[in-house]
Amino acid sequence: MISSRDIEMSENEEPKTYVKEIILENFMSYDYARIPVKQGLNVISGPNGAGKSSILLALSVALGQSHTERSRKLSDLIRRGEEMARVSVVFDNSPKNGRRPISDADTDSYVLSRYLQDDGTYWHEANYETVTKEEVKRILSQLSINPDNMLIVMHQGMIDVFGAIDAQERLETVEEAVGLSEYRERILKARKNLSHKLSEEESINDMLEEAQETLNHWEEEYERYKKKKNLLEKKEKLEREYAWAKWWNQKERVDKLESKMREKKEELQQIVRDLEKTQKKKQKAEQSLEKLDQEIEDFYRDLTRYESEKSKAEGKIEILKKLKNNSENLNALPIDIASLDTNFEEAEENTEEVRNRLADLKKERRQTREKYTDHSVREAVLEFRREMVEENISDIEKDLNRSRTELDELEAEAKSKGSKVRVERNSRDILEDIRVTNAQISGLDDVSEDAEMMYQDHKDRLEELKEKAEEAEKNRKKALEKLEIRKERWRTEIQDLLKKVRNTYRQILERVNAIGDVRMINPDDIEEAGLELTVGFRGTAPQTLDAYTQSGGERSTSIMCFLLALQQHIKSPIRALDEFELHMDPRNRQMMMRELLNLMEEKNNQYLIITPGRLVEIEEVPNVIAVQNAAGSSEVKVAD
Repeated sequence: MISSRDIEMSENEEPKTYVKEIILENFMSYDYARIPVKQGLNVISGPNGAGKSSILLALSVALGQSHTERSRKLSDLIRRGEEMARVSVVFDNSPKNGRRPISDADTDSYVLSRYLQDDGTYWHEANYETVTKEEVKRILSQLSINPDNMLIVMHQGMIDVFGAIDAQERLETVEEAVGLSEYRERILKARKNLSHKLSEEESINDMLEEAQETLNHWEEEYERYKKKKNLLEKKEKLEREYAWAKWWNQKERVDKLESKMREKKEELQQIVRDLEKTQKKKQKAEQSLEKLDQEIEDFYRDLTRYESEKSKAEGKIEILKKLKNNSENLNALPIDIASLDTNFEEAEENTEEVRNRLADLKKERRQTREKYTDHSVREAVLEFRREMVEENISDIEKDLNRSRTELDELEAEAKSKGSKVRVERNSRDILEDIRVTNAQISGLDDVSEDAEMMYQDHKDRLEELKEKAEEAEKNRKKALEKLEIRKERWRTEIQDLLKKVRNTYRQILERVNAIGDVRMINPDDIEEAGLELTVGFRGTAPQTLDAYTQSGGERSTSIMCFLLALQQHIKSPIRALDEFELHMDPRNRQMMMRELLNLMEEKNNQYLIITPGRLVEIEEVPNVIAVQNAAGSSEVKVAD
């Protein structure tokens, strides 16, 4: 097993530094300016065009940032009318716990300068000695400062750039900023080593394959003199296999037909059972219809009788009313009109009850008739299916009888060639082998006298290469194992980081009425692995942060929340950010500034924040630098 010590990072904490001063000479709109900066939060404020961003650009140029060289000619940064410009960054290099941040310098301050000439040439100085750009990179790497990482030096518009770059580039940017790039580099180194081992193994395997081919040639020569007898035996065996192969093929056909016959018979039995059930249901529905018809007929008779009684009672009532109206002595009439009314009401109630019952019976008869129709249709379908299946069974039975007869004939033929043998190959391949064997038998030549010696020499060579191939395989597996261990360690470190960042990110988002998440995508593939941010404002569901879904203010606020959550994990002691609040509303801007101040209480880092806005209700900013432009020249003033 490979020890995980192979991929461990150094646990020793390097002493931290910070920028004490930025000096601009003939740089852009500056004639000469010294900008003192402190540990903690430094806010550079002033109106647009005053020269605020030039300070951050000067810092980037002095540190050798590639972004500045790609975006413009360095000679264009020289103040108009001047031939040369210089920008310098003064670092604190005082000892901490007995060690200096830049160990190979014994001064408490360390100055990195860059000279720009109008002819396009430039050079670097470190503590007033000319150095190469690679040496500047080495010094900054010693301080954990990478000016090309946008999470460390973020110029105007880079917040939008960070939101728009793909998830893979975003993850690599974060890895570098938090000091985890070495894990990725170790993976790439392990992959390169694995590629080398694979190439070595492939080369040996190619030689092994070539040696095997050569050995096969001499083995064939060695075997030829005794091959004829073996070929005759082989031919006999092949003819036996061929005969039984045909029998097995026919046996498989018979088995399939028998299986199909069983399936069809089972299907027929099921159809017969379903048909019997359907016929019973149909008969039952028919009986129910007959019974319902009789009941309806009976109720119609009752209805006629009740309606007749109702009519008679109604007639008597009318006559009685007329008689009473014409009679002088109403009480002398022998007929009781109240009794007739009662009879009429009873007849009317009976009539209504019979009518309701008739309606229910008609509805029930209609439903029963529908069931009867359904059963009749299903009965017809099942009858048709039974006829079709019976025809299929008849056809299969004929085919099965023919196939069984042919199987018996093939068995007799195969037994004449030898006892039964199980054959996996098809008969066409075996027949082709028989033809080849016949050709080999007829085409054998005399064997070479050196065949046995050559065969043995090449056999020894092959064994030697096999041992080397086994060793190459072990080396390749070991390299693969190391690669997997490093991948797992990389994934663990990234996921541990994101777990911590996620909690802080969500807490900060809550303060701006938003929710979101930070997650790693495609963690199993270092080439496709990426960092994805999601955010949702004012109660909306979180969506992936991109250049199209959220507004400019929402993107800026979300990315700032993420950057703030990430700050305590970034290795660089200095960070610079230009106009992060470009698209933010005043409330979110104040919120972000407040979070930056809170960070100052927890970490001894240095922040340079450039903002065109006024600082409202934030008095705790330790260092405020005001920039203004007068008569074409930028000037700075540090607030008391």
